[in-house]
Amino acid sequence: MIRKAPALSAGAGCCKMLGDMISLIVPTYNCIGFLGEMLDSVTPQLSAGVELVVVDDGSTDGTAERLAGLRDVGVEADGNVKILLREHGGVSAARNAGIDAAEGEWIAFMDCDDLLIDGFFEKCREVMKTAADLYIFSFERVEMSPGGDVLSNDPLTVPDKAYDSSSDFADDYIRSRKLLFYSACNKLYRKALLDERKVRFREGLEFGEDRLFNYDYLPAAGSVVTSSVRMFKYMQRNPDSASNRSFPGYYDTIMMLHRAKMECFLGLSKGTSDAEKKAFEEYDLSTEMKRMRSRNL
Repeated sequence: MIRKAPALSAGAGCCKMLGDMISLIVPTYNCIGFLGEMLDSVTPQLSAGVELVVVDDGSTDGTAERLAGLRDVGVEADGNVKILLREHGGVSAARNAGIDAAEGEWIAFMDCDDLLIDGFFEKCREVMKTAADLYIFSFERVEMSPGGDVLSNDPLTVPDKAYDSSSDFADDYIRSRKLLFYSACNKLYRKALLDERKVRFREGLEFGEDRLFNYDYLPAAGSVVTSSVRMFKYMQRNPDSASNRSFPGYYDTIMMLHRAKMECFLGLSKGTSDAEKKAFEEYDLSTEMKRMRSRNL
């Protein structure tokens, strides 16, 4: 049973008045077994400054019916929950529909089988006191057995740091290579920039849509903040997910992603040497080659 959001506090109302409402977009597809747990991690944290946008992508396992039932009993009545039911078009199309429907000044994403960490929005407000166009948060990676037991729980952390420009961030990324940039699910994006630059997820890809979205957005960002605050638990439940399997055209996709990454970071970087850029390019390419070999391509 979905839990209602708590009564609004003065602080929550203030968030909306300041014009920094956050829209959390969650695409769902055949996740009936995890839907309730995900919703229960999010809905108690909703407030006047946070809205939840759930976009079902043509589920056939009862997920869409469950969401339709929630909509029928009025969970959207207070204005901080939106439920969209669509024909199957893929996760990118679902996320794009969520962006279009969102009313917040800030956009965040989470997958339907992951869990929002308790107290995240309260903590992220403190982080947002440092102005930026992109916020990158830490998260936890939880590996699950087929039987549902927790095999490991690893924190993936970025430092507490503010970058005056995306070029400064690119410099640091080229040198460190470990600033949790790939995923769209540990970030806050300014919606006005997404709309102004027409940044949306590219549809029809087998994987890598998160990376391309970030490569498109970063050049538009005037400043970046990274934070050790953990946003969500990334629940690794399916060993056959797109992050672990190969498919026809995988090599071409990897090379396209590599080129897009180099165009983004090498184009933005102004403070790294030619040697540092070359080492970064070679490291990224060798890493992708190792991943391909691990998939028995």
